Formats: sequence, structure tokens, C-alpha cells
Amino acid sequence: MNMKLTALIGSIFLTVICFGAVAEDDPTVATVNGKALKQSTLQFYALERRQMDPNSQAPAKNLIDDIVNMQLLKEEAHKKKLDKTSAFKERMNFIQLTILSQVAMIDYLDNNPISEERLKEEYDSRIGEMKITEIKASHILLKDKKAADDVIKKLDKGDDFAGLAKEYSTGPSGPKGGELGWFRAQQMVPEFSEALLKLKNGAYTKQPVQTQFGWHIILRSGERDGIPPSFEAIKSKIAATLEQEHIQKHINKLRESANIKIMKQSAE
Repeated sequence: MNMKLTALIGSIFLTVICFGAVAEDDPTVATVNGKALKQSTLQFYALERRQMDPNSQAPAKNLIDDIVNMQLLKEEAHKKKLDKTSAFKERMNFIQLTILSQVAMIDYLDNNPISEERLKEEYDSRIGEMKITEIKASHILLKDKKAADDVIKKLDKGDDFAGLAKEYSTGPSGPKGGELGWFRAQQMVPEFSEALLKLKNGAYTKQPVQTQFGWHIILRSGERDGIPPSFEAIKSKIAATLEQEHIQKHINKLRESANIKIMKQSAE
């Protein structure tokens, strides 16, 4: 099952919830040639925009303008009888296939929920006894490699790391001497984590480390045993994983009992 399944199901749940909130009181937000465009349509469109771009924060006026434009295009399509074409019918068949399959997944999870006990079992087997290591580190972030090389030369001569961070670092931790506190290495971007894990406590990187943020000089200060995340903190993530497995098993059973023939595809 695709890892995006849970997000997909979640977005459908959200759509259903939002639609339900306006089903009894669905005010008109605009009219086009006498056709009323409802609040529910606006909400569906806003949700679709957020699914495509989670950072989308378009004002309601812009969204209303969009659905007005879509209504105008819809009317034009009807005038040209584009809804009678085979291309339109094929697309509608696919949309129906997509939506009904999503609704079927939601229905299956509603009627076959994963119990709290099963979630806790999964937590205990994967997380409860997990050994967590936290590392304390600082860094100096520079915009280019030459500047980073120059700072490393100063460190090699014995200059204070925190002092250099305050003077040269372009990162938000600069004023604090580059201090990043305690964290798990995996919380950082891969290039940073890889370099950090190679260091011994008290050592700094002799070569600047490039990431998407710039060039880092990393100082590893210490290491300690961390505390695994609590059950409540990651319950939703565990549920998402089990739901994917749950749905996949259900689909496998459906495939076993179905008469499926996949035709040979011609080579392109």
C-alpha cells in the first residue's frame, strides 16, 4: 500500500466532516447566471487546494473567484456539449473509481477499527524498549565554504567555538554560541547527522559540512540515553501505519476472491 494512503484517507475524512458541518446550513457564496454556488463547494475547493499545497493560504475572496470562473467554464462546456464526449465520460469514470475506492476504505476502517490494545502492543514491540541516544552539539553556519574554512582555521589556532559562533554564524543559534541543545541525530538533515555521528565528544568537524541551509562547522559536546516518545505522543503515527497494513490485508483478500485478468501490455 502506498505510504500516502493514510494522508489520502485523512483528507477524505476531513472533507466529509467539513461537508457535514454545512449540510444543514449551506449558504450561497455567489451566483453565476442565476446558479447558486454554495459554501460547501467553496469548502471542498479550499480542501483540495490545501491537499495540493499544505501551505496554501489563499483569501476566501480569491477562492470564490476561482469557483465562479470554474462555473463559467462549466457552463461553456455544457454549451459546447463537451460533457457528451468520450474523453469526459472516461474522466468521470476514473473520478468515480477514485472516490468510491476511497469511501470503501473509510467504510472498512470504520467497521473494523484498530483497537487501543493493538496500538499499545505495536508501541511496546517497536518503541517501548527502544534505545534512544541523544547528542548535545553546537554549530556555526556560514553562507559559503571559504568563510567556513576560515573559521575552522581560527578553531585550529585555539579560538573559542561559542565566541566564533556569536561572531560569524548566520544561523538562529549564533547569538547563543551555536548551541543546539540535546537532540536525536536523526532529527537533523542527513548530511548534518552523518557528520555528527562520526565525531567524538569534544571534537569539531575539520571540514565544513554542506546542507541545504549552508556550510556548517559542528561541535559534538556530549551523549546521553534519551527517553522514547510516549504512547500518546506517537499514537496517531502508529495508527497510520497499522491502518495501511489493515487496508492492504483487506485488499489482498479481495484480490484472492476476485477473477482478475491483466492483459499483456504492448511494448512502447
